[in-house]
Formats: sequence, C-alpha cells, structure tokens
Amino acid sequence: MEFVKGDPRLQFISMLQSDTIWNKKHDKFQLKQTVFKTFPENQHLSAAITSNDSLIVKKADFSTGMMSGAILLGFNTNGIEASKAKIKHTSIIVSTLVLLFGILIGLWLARTISIPVLALRDAARKVGEGDLNQKIKRVQKNEIGQLEKAFNKMIDDLEKTTNALNEKNVALSNTNDTLNHTMIELKNTHAQLIQSEKMASLGELTAGIAHEIQNPLNFVNNFSEVSMELIEEVKEERSKKQEERDEILEVELLEDISRNLAKITHHGKRADAIVKGMLQHSRTTSSEKEPTDINGLADEYLRLAYHGLRAKDKSFNATLNTDFDKTIGKVNMVPQDIGRVVLNLITNAFYAVDERKKQGCEPFEPTLTLTTRKKGDTIVISVKDNGNGIPQSILDKIFQPFFTTKPTGQGTGLGLSLAYDIIAAHEGRLSVETKEGEGTEFHIELPV
Repeated sequence: MEFVKGDPRLQFISMLQSDTIWNKKHDKFQLKQTVFKTFPENQHLSAAITSNDSLIVKKADFSTGMMSGAILLGFNTNGIEASKAKIKHTSIIVSTLVLLFGILIGLWLARTISIPVLALRDAARKVGEGDLNQKIKRVQKNEIGQLEKAFNKMIDDLEKTTNALNEKNVALSNTNDTLNHTMIELKNTHAQLIQSEKMASLGELTAGIAHEIQNPLNFVNNFSEVSMELIEEVKEERSKKQEERDEILEVELLEDISRNLAKITHHGKRADAIVKGMLQHSRTTSSEKEPTDINGLADEYLRLAYHGLRAKDKSFNATLNTDFDKTIGKVNMVPQDIGRVVLNLITNAFYAVDERKKQGCEPFEPTLTLTTRKKGDTIVISVKDNGNGIPQSILDKIFQPFFTTKPTGQGTGLGLSLAYDIIAAHEGRLSVETKEGEGTEFHIELPV
C-alpha cells in the first residue's frame, strides 16, 4: 500500500479478507468479508462502506494462493469540488465573452447581410406578385451590393419584357378576333356549301323524281277516269224502275269502283312517300335515327338516280344489277343521310362508267352492281362499277374536302367528304377498292 500513501486526495486504504462460513451441518456456506488492515490505522471502517457526497470509494477484488479479498480506496472530494467550482466559474466567464462576441458578430451580419437579404427577399416576393416598382435605392459597395445591382437590372429587364408582352398580347387579341370572325365566316360558308351539295344531289334526282311520280299519277288519273265512268253506270242503273234494275250489276260496279279507289290510294301514297323522302333529303339539319328498310332505300335511290341521269342524257344506258340480302330487315339510321351517301356513290359510279364509254376505245357495256350483306353485327352496302378505276396517286385524297376529278362546274368535291363524315357519325366505315382499267367498289359498313 506504500505507493498510494503519499496521495493527498487519499483518505483511507483498506484491505478486506474474504472468509468462507459453513453452517452447522456443513452443507451450506456463505462468503463474508472483514477488514484485515487499514491505513491510517486510526480509521475504523466497515467492509460495507460506500461512496457519498464527500467520499468516493473504489473497490478492487484480488485473489492469491494464500488468501482472497478486496482493496478499498477512499478519496476525499473536497479538492475535486473546488476544482469543479473553479472550472465552472471559468466556463461562465468564457461563455459570457463568447456570447457577447457572437452578439456583436450577429449585429454586424444583420447590418451588412441579413437586413439587405431580407429586403431583397421581400422585394422579390412583390415582384413575383407583379409589382415592378421594387428597385433597391441604396446599393452597398460589397458582394450584397453586386446582388442588389443584379436585382435592379432584373427588374429593368422584366419591365421591358412585360411591356413587349403586353404589346404582343394586344396584337394577339386583335388577331384572335380576326380569326374568330374568319372562323364564323368559314363555318357559315361550310354550312352553305354542304346545303348546296345537298341541293345539288337533289337536283340530280329531279328528273328521276318526276319519272317516279309520273307513274303513280298516271295510275291515279287512269283509275279515276274509269271510276267516274263506273259511277255514271251505277247512276244510270239506279235511275231505272225497281223491277228493271240489275242489282247484281250494281254490286259488281261498286266493287270495281272500290278496287279502283284502293289502287288510287296506293299510288297516291307512293307519290306522297317520294315527295316526303325528297323533302327530308333537302333538310338543312339531320333528323333522328329511325328503323329503315335498307334494301328499299338503296333500290329507291338507284332508280331515282338512273332515271334522273337518263332524263338529262337520253343516250345513257347501263346495266343495273342488284343483290339484296333479305335477312337484313330494318336498321336504325337517319334515312335521308344514308340515302344521300348511297346516292352520291351511285351518281359517281354512273359518271365513271359514262366517262369510260365516251372514250370509245373498246366494246364496253356500263354496269353498276348494288348489293347489301349482313356480316355478323355489321351491314355492308356495296356500290360497284366497271369504269376506269381510281389512280393510286390520288386514292388517299378522295375523301378530302373540295377534292374532285370532275371538270370545273361539274363537282364541288364535297360529296365523298360529306359521305365519309355521315358514315363516321353513324359509327360506321366507308372504304374503297379499285383497280385501274377495271373499276371501283365502295363499301358502306354500318353497325346493326
């Protein structure tokens, strides 16, 4: 223990001896530590002494061949507390000096950096809100000053750009007004062109309509004249005395009149239907969809188109082939719109075969084939001609508005374009197959 006796902080050093104590039966034991030796010798210690506010006790166990135990070291804390107080006092002084120095640096930074930067931040926010009157008036002579100069230049550039944009906006607004006015005029012109195309197609049918109406009117006139003669016979018979009248003849005459009236009604309704159909064809707006006999519609427009063309050109003749699928029934559509499409395809086909015939290069018989087919959930109307066909170089242009291969004055170039739009509005498809020198076939596909 001699090496620690000279330490002034040491209050005591004590050696503890560990003893083994058995019970009376000698089957259990416990370890008990007792103070073996202490320095200074006048210290009376307990083996269970622990640290407190004024004493720090450290314990270290040891074991040798002769004995085992522990060494206790007790240190006085008075010197430590004095050192701690001195360190605390020094720390307070140093912290105060550091705080004061920090405050001074903070004030300097605030004056030279923070305040100008905050001013720049507020000015930038107001500029972002559209206020360009935020130039920095007192520019510093340091790096912040350079930033302030750049900020002022940015405001100048923004002001120039804003003025230029305002001028362009005014010009753009004027241009938009002009474009809107032009667009309205284009829409009106387009509507007028569409209506002109409708009326032009109706004009193609005029002669055919007259031919189709003339037949029922002839029947009406003929049966009316016959009925008037029969009525006179009835009157003559009824003017006779009762015993001279032939009642059987009267009944037969009345039955003939009734049959004639039925035929007059039938042909009158036929003429009425033709007129109503043409009125629908000439409407400026489309009607609602309705169940339509697609075979009857196609056949009617084929005859009207053919007789219309024959009325204008007596030399025109063509073989008309029809093959209608009788299982189709009625299809929900706008009849005058689909009729307009069928009419356009038929008149184009007649034009194509007539042009080939006029070339006179070979024996040629103009032929047009009109067919209807039901394929699953789709109805297909096909118009086929044996004209010259469509050149591949213009095939992708035929559905474009105002594109036409006809001479000036004979076509507007809107027929196929309108037809394409009408079929698209019915959620269908208009396609074409062609081979130069052999002919063309258009297909209208409509959902059932």
